[in-house]
Amino acid sequence: MSAAATIAEDAALLSTILALILPPGADPTALAQALLKRFGTAGAVFAADADELSAVADGRLQVVVTFPLLREAAIRLMRTRIRQGSLLASHDALMAYLQAVLARETLEQFRVLFLDRNARLIADEVLAQGTIDQTPVYPREVMRRAIRLKASELILVHNHPGWNPMPSREDIMMTRRLEQIATVLGLTVRDHVIVGNGGATSFRQSGLL
Repeated sequence: MSAAATIAEDAALLSTILALILPPGADPTALAQALLKRFGTAGAVFAADADELSAVADGRLQVVVTFPLLREAAIRLMRTRIRQGSLLASHDALMAYLQAVLARETLEQFRVLFLDRNARLIADEVLAQGTIDQTPVYPREVMRRAIRLKASELILVHNHPGWNPMPSREDIMMTRRLEQIATVLGLTVRDHVIVGNGGATSFRQSGLL
């Protein structure tokens, strides 16, 4: 699909939603265009924070409340789907979920997906949050939580806010350290996924795990 077609589809989607929530007399098409001009895509509109939305929508509470709710509903639906089977057999669904959750976060965060012995999701938890380009990771806390949840396997996840999802040297070293500790405890690190704005890198698929 061309960029122009994608923009047209995003504009149509936003206009439809706005037509349902705006009061009579408002122009949903004009506001949809204004939102796309500011944020670029419908996905970025859904991920925008309240202050940003309010600035473009002239403080309309309907807009400030509705778009974040729609994003949260979409994320919960995707989370429900990935709980239904082995995450290792649903790579595309997993990557879509992680990008929806993390791609437009402005701060770096480290989270872990805890899996049972059949690679089914037990929990998805944020274990650390840092600055725009750095998050402290404490292996002891990761393993303690895994044992408490009776997890067998782990998928590590963190984001690079707004930039390239390729792993740094520090990312690789941290992953190997966690993998070594997990092995001693009888746990398996199945993957480490780095999410950037518009893409993601899987250590497993890249041959780094």
